[in-house]
Amino acid sequence: MEEKRPSSFEPPWLDPRSDRKTSYTDAELDILTDDFILGMADTPAWRELVAEVGGQRARDVLKQRLAGKDPNNLINWQPAGPMH
Repeated sequence: MEEKRPSSFEPPWLDPRSDRKTSYTDAELDILTDDFILGMADTPAWRELVAEVGGQRARDVLKQRLAGKDPNNLINWQPAGPMH
């Protein structure tokens, strides 16, 4: 028997059960960083950051910020109970 889809069907990528449960690997963060830079390389904000701190440091800052936005990254971990 065929399953009926609800009338308000959402694509699977919007289903929160499909959310990733692990943090991004270093290699994945490198790819995200490089792709992000490609998309913003000609913006004044990126050029200003590169002029201020240099290309490699700007890339490192961006990579760290992308990691900080990952809710599964240990940067964002908070203890659930009292700390000893």
